[in-house]
Amino acid sequence: MRALIVAGEASGDLHAANLLVALRAAAPALEAFGVGGARLRAAGLDCLAHSEELSVMGLAEVVRHLPRLLGLARRVRRGALARRPDVAVLVDSPDFNLPLARRLRRAGIPVVIYISPQLWAWRSGRVRRIRRDVRRVLCILPFEVGFYREHGVEAEFVGHPLVDELAPVMAAMPARERGALALLPGSRWHEVEALLPTMLAAAELVKESASRVRLIVAPGLDAARLEAMVPAGSPAVELVTEDRHRALAACGAAMVASGTATLECALLDVPMVVGYRLHALSYRLARRLVRVPHVALVNLVRGERLAPELVQDDFTAAKLAAAAGGLLGAGGEAQRRGLAEVRSRLGGAGASARAAAAVLAVAGEAA
Repeated sequence: MRALIVAGEASGDLHAANLLVALRAAAPALEAFGVGGARLRAAGLDCLAHSEELSVMGLAEVVRHLPRLLGLARRVRRGALARRPDVAVLVDSPDFNLPLARRLRRAGIPVVIYISPQLWAWRSGRVRRIRRDVRRVLCILPFEVGFYREHGVEAEFVGHPLVDELAPVMAAMPARERGALALLPGSRWHEVEALLPTMLAAAELVKESASRVRLIVAPGLDAARLEAMVPAGSPAVELVTEDRHRALAACGAAMVASGTATLECALLDVPMVVGYRLHALSYRLARRLVRVPHVALVNLVRGERLAPELVQDDFTAAKLAAAAGGLLGAGGEAQRRGLAEVRSRLGGAGASARAAAAVLAVAGEAA
């Protein structure tokens, strides 16, 4: 059996790598090729391209990198047509993966989407392309299945793979350091450059309450480059590159970029304030197109504004410091009560194995 796997971001690379391990446990002779990062390469993916080449977010940013992305798409498409996989697993990155899905479907290659694009948030019309080109969507957020079924797309909730990834830490949580503040500025460099300086300035303002500041380095980011962004004379910042989840779990609160990291905080019971800042043009367009009540996944799963959200002009050092200071005190305990409900909604262990079984079932149906 042969599988094409395309994962375009750090979180997608992690989840796709766990999926590949589960696929090989069920089908040891499986050959896998495609687009991946360090985790997928370590899991044995034969890479046609690195996922870092797809790591672009925001409408203005995509336009700027369009020639490179189109060239990459041609490279992946040629590889798929030459090697004829039994199934293709496309992980998030819809602007790249949905056009690819159409080409694969036309070539008779069955397509599975793992980690659904956020069609329920914006550009929902794309669901028509998924209905036409994709055999099955494997959802990791519980509210996604209803959206797809309403639009005639075969979908199933397999649970969130972070539950498996974080299980060892969740089973033996470290002692919490009440005054420890975690900074998670994102997994893409343009996010880090937009968010980290403000987070560091906020940490300076809240130093009376925050006895330690931990900068949690996302996989794939250069720690030395991050360290160079910390201004001289600012509070001592500990860069965490190893055992990052255990270090996060020991913190009393976190400042976190909107995205998967909010669910990491929820699973590790770390109260958080969520922030984000886009290119001005991307933000103006997003305000017209996005149709969700919250930007943070943790709040969407909970169904209410559990974690404070500071977006664009509201993302300031003063507002971040005020929110983080409250979370290091009584506000943190109040948020933790809601985080328990989020954890219950993300599903039990075994998400990657359930996803692998679904992928192999689609491949078997097409055989």
